[in-house]
Amino acid sequence: MSDELAVQTELERKVSKVLSDYFNSSYRKVEVDSRLVEDLYIDSIGMVEIVMALNEYFGVELPEAGVEEWKTVKDICNSIGEALG
Repeated sequence: MSDELAVQTELERKVSKVLSDYFNSSYRKVEVDSRLVEDLYIDSIGMVEIVMALNEYFGVELPEAGVEEWKTVKDICNSIGEALG
């Protein structure tokens, strides 16, 4: 596995962990291709809470414009990857 792929996989694992902790239950399996609204049933207030949790966990400040475009867990991973540089 290449270093870049390993870093991406680790990032996806960490994002999934933050989201799983947010839901506090195992009945919603968080996968990289999970859709935020349709599969995970995240509403606007939930999104704000998730952004705050991600900002704290990763030590970043995710831009509001980017967050509005999120549709899947993969979109979150891409935004965090960009924020981390």
